[in-house]
Amino acid sequence: MAINKVRPALVHTILCDDVRQEAGGKISLMGLFESISAGVFPALHPRFAIINEWTGGRGEFLCRIRLVAPDRKTVLSESDSKFVLFGETQRHRDISIRFNTTFPAPGTYWIEMLVDNDPVALVPLPVQQVSEQTVH
Repeated sequence: MAINKVRPALVHTILCDDVRQEAGGKISLMGLFESISAGVFPALHPRFAIINEWTGGRGEFLCRIRLVAPDRKTVLSESDSKFVLFGETQRHRDISIRFNTTFPAPGTYWIEMLVDNDPVALVPLPVQQVSEQTVH
């Protein structure tokens, strides 16, 4: 008997500086943020994580996460992962770590999520220039 595939829904997307696996399977998120500030451009962001939680689906899926430039065409980086949901109440967290990401100029960058190559969500990531005195 074939299982009908049901595309999952994206519950949330969280951006943070780091993710740690704790005892007992829990994860800890450090340094949650909604934007990036830099004193000079191009700006190098050494590390950040993109966490997506999926639910409501059934079947095997390919998740693609793209970091897209303000023109919404240029892909700065992308990653793929596969996951399986056996029932519509099951949840899956997808964690994508980005290292040494260069932002060429200030602007609103975009984090695009796709499932099986179909766009699901587009999350803005404002990257702003500030005086070096206010960057910490």
